[in-house]
Parts: sequence; structure tokens; C-alpha cells
Amino acid sequence: MALLGTHAMAAPFGYVTNGSDNTVSVIDAASNTVVAVIPVGNGPIGVAVSPNAPYAYVANFNDNTVSVIAAASNTVVATIPVGNSPAAVAVTPNGAYAYVTNSTGNTVSVIATASNTVVATIPVGNDPFGVAITPDGAHAYVTNYFDDTISVVATASNTVAATIPAGIAPIGVAFTPDGTEAYVTDSNSEVSVIATASNTVVATIPVGIASDAVALTPNGAYAYVANDFGNNVSVIATASNTVVATIPVGTSDDAVAVTPNGAYAYVVNSNDNTVSVIAAASNTVVALIPVGNGPAGIAFSPAPAIPPYNFSGFFSPIANPPTVNTGHAGRTYPVKWQLTDSSGAQVTTLSAVVSLTYESVSCSTFAGNPTDALPAGTTGGSSLRYDGQYIFNWATPSQAGCYDLFLTLNSGQVFVAHFNLS
Repeated sequence: MALLGTHAMAAPFGYVTNGSDNTVSVIDAASNTVVAVIPVGNGPIGVAVSPNAPYAYVANFNDNTVSVIAAASNTVVATIPVGNSPAAVAVTPNGAYAYVTNSTGNTVSVIATASNTVVATIPVGNDPFGVAITPDGAHAYVTNYFDDTISVVATASNTVAATIPAGIAPIGVAFTPDGTEAYVTDSNSEVSVIATASNTVVATIPVGIASDAVALTPNGAYAYVANDFGNNVSVIATASNTVVATIPVGTSDDAVAVTPNGAYAYVVNSNDNTVSVIAAASNTVVALIPVGNGPAGIAFSPAPAIPPYNFSGFFSPIANPPTVNTGHAGRTYPVKWQLTDSSGAQVTTLSAVVSLTYESVSCSTFAGNPTDALPAGTTGGSSLRYDGQYIFNWATPSQAGCYDLFLTLNSGQVFVAHFNLS
């Protein structure tokens, strides 16, 4: 159970294609401001950023090219001819190839990113529009708008390995982080869920009007669906495949992307020339960012890698594993610790803490462990602050039992403390 939601990580950058301006707006997610405007080709629509973030790839619909942007300088360093009317682009997890849908050419162009040349052209269905790569890099799923199908391309051979019927005029596609399911939007205001093991549709979810694009949170728990004519976003809980929230945004919502830390979803409002920023914790719009004319696509750079912290261990009164802290359910206990970086400097920002969560566990798990009694404790809600050390006042669950408390840092490190509450 979550006690403390996700804090902002080191800010990534969002790349927004402005189809009517022939530009890309670069958004700094820390400040939600446009920090650069980059001229690209004619009619940019789709955009993708390579996993190690040196380059962004922009599909220019009107001049049959892909612009390659160097993220370090925010300049175009290459222009690659592809097929007719390129609409979307996806980069393989290893960054070696970019797959580009050519919507009026009924093909997919495969770009080798090392040379920025097309090394394969794959015939697919009629009017291919969206494309996504499976997390293992083995397949590209291509939505064929006029065929009502998905072409499954085997990336090893660059041939179509399967064709899946999927909704009416499918457009957007995105995968769960484990790659077991693909979520596909269509013009019939539905999302089809495809089991990738069998390449069959296992669920169909009604959403808003003319669903265009879909993006999943990094933990795979939610899918955010941009509804073009509905002027809203449907939030799907993937565990139940039901819509759990509908969020009003701007008009003509053509694209959506989730930040690498999962804290925000950014929605492109094509008719408003804006991007709506949704806080995932509350599913409310918390910012509106002006961009260029006719924005059509958005993609985020990955979050910068954060080196591991040096963790002090939990301070008194909390004992560290294998010791089990014994106390009382429904009381509040202070959990304290310090972090230092690789140079030994104290880390003080609350953004270093992604979450504090707890899970109920069997008390037999702690059989034979030493125990340490907690002080009386107080009442009150959970909260986090920094006062020379991190202090989290944990309001323990009201039900007696055994629990593990998990501290998750934005470096990916996770630390645990054991509790037996009576």
C-alpha cells in the first residue's frame, strides 16, 4: 500500500511536433516551459527518442523524410528520406533501429541509426499509422488504419509474422512494460487489448470519442488514452481493464506521453496549440503549456540515470533487518535516515524519495529473527520532511499483524524494515 506518492525525478525533456509550424517544441518537464524550438521537415507528426537519449527522430508527413535531432544541441543533424507520408516512428530498445510507418505507401521503413540510412522496407497493411516496439525488441506492432488490423513485424527478419484483426480503424499502440499485452486505440472509441503470446484480442474497452493515442505508466498499472473528438483522456486500470477516470483536457487530443517516473501524463491539444499536464496522483490537469501550431505528437527522453546513494541504514528508534520492530497498530512512529552521494555530500532533496509503501506479510516470515521494542509512539498522519536527516512519520495500519515497510529511492534502490504490530 502506498503511503507517499512519487516525487519528481530529474527532469526529462518532452519533444512536441508542431505540424503546421514545421517545428519541434522542447519542453523542460521540471518547469513545464518550452526551452527550444527546432525547425524540422514539412508537416512533422510522429516523434520518438532513442533509449539513451542522444537523438530524437521526427516523421515529416509532407516531405517523406525523418529529421534526426541531436538532444545535446537541439539541432537537426541528419535528414533521412523514407516512404510516402511518414506518420509515426518507434526506436528499438537497444537504439539500433528506428521503424517508420509510411501511411500512403503501405510500408514501414527501417532506419539503421548508426548510419542514418534505410536498411529495409517492409510491406504491411493499408494506411499504416501507429507503431510500437515490444520491450524485448523482437517485434514491431503496426496499426493499419484502413484494414482494421495490426501487422506484427519480426525485427530479426523484418518480415510480417502475423496479422491481427483489431477494432475499426486502429491508430495508436503501446505495450505493458513486461510486453505481455498491447493496448490499441481505434476510431470506434474503443481500446483493444492484445495478448502478445497468442496475438489475439482478449479485451475491448469503451473509452472516449475517437480515441487516437495511448501511453502506459512505467509500472504498467494505467493506460492513458487521448480521445480526439471527446476532448478528454480516459484512464484505464490495466488490472481490470476498466476506465477509472475521465479527465477533460484541450480540444482535438492527438497524442499522449507519460513521464519516465510515471508522475505526469502530457496530452497534445492539436486545435488549442497547447499541451495539458495531468498529475497521475490526482488525475487532474495541473499545467497548460503553449507550444507551436498544430501540435501532433509527443515523446519524452528517458530519465537521466541516477547513481546509487550511500544509505545510512534506518536510525533509532527503527531497527534494521534482520531485527523485527515490535510496536502497536494504529500508532505513528518516526522513520529516519540519511543519504550521501558518491562524493560523500549529504543528499537533502525530497525528490530523492520516490515512495514509502508497506505490505502485509506472514509473521512466520520473521520466525527466529531478533526483536526490538519501539517507543510508545503517537497518533497522526504520515508525512515526510528533511531536517538534517530524512524523517517520515509512519502512521501504521490499524490492523495488528506483521508488515514490511519499503523505502524506494529515485536511483532504483529499495530498503526495507520489518514490523510486528499488536
